[in-house]
Amino acid sequence: MAKARLKHPLEDAGAELSNGKRGRIDSEQTSDSDQETDMAPSQSRARNQTGVVRLRARTENGGSADDQSIGIVERVELTDFMCHERADVNLCPKVNFITGQNGSGKSAILTAMIIAMGGKASATNRAPSLKEFIREGRSRAVVRVHLRNRGSEAYHPELFGGTIIVERQISAAGSSVSQFKIRNGDTGEIVSRKKDDVVEITDHMAIQVDNPINILSQDAAREFLASTSPDKMYHFFLKGTQLFQLREDLEV
Repeated sequence: MAKARLKHPLEDAGAELSNGKRGRIDSEQTSDSDQETDMAPSQSRARNQTGVVRLRARTENGGSADDQSIGIVERVELTDFMCHERADVNLCPKVNFITGQNGSGKSAILTAMIIAMGGKASATNRAPSLKEFIREGRSRAVVRVHLRNRGSEAYHPELFGGTIIVERQISAAGSSVSQFKIRNGDTGEIVSRKKDDVVEITDHMAIQVDNPINILSQDAAREFLASTSPDKMYHFFLKGTQLFQLREDLEV
């Protein structure tokens, strides 16, 4: 039985997938509340829009609790996506383990996160187009990601609430292949249908679906381990340290 680990920042849970088959997925969740990063009592970690880590004051009620964080993936939903007819995966704030046989759909969960948060099909290394992710025999697929949005760094909580639900629907036919819906997780109300708002949210939460430190796919891991080219290694370094993103922000 193949084992893989999925955590936030996202890490590949790799296994080959097969259409038309829904395997069993066992999810084990662990949360280590006893271990914290050594920092000054009055400080905690936060990120700006470039993804660069900075410091901010802790909340007035004492520590920087998990429920005050932003950008934590709390839940992933898949409907007719890749090999899954329907899957609903709840995640804990820290480390998550997803295990299952080859072809049971572990990597599909990671792929759904990438697609839901605005990633291109090419970023997944799984398919050349979004239509390829629709389950065989179906006309559309839907993926949803629930992102925590609480605390002083929350993204417009008056509009999006304490949880932001980003939904992406992929259609096999029609002029519009994919459509976004961003919901207030507290009320279920649709707040936006614009991809630009998805980009704004992920930038604010320092989630970069094309960053190998945030998301490391099987293919990217193989390429990194097998690479002997200094140029490719330097390319991974620039992406992993977010220097590419920082340069783009400075140029703007």
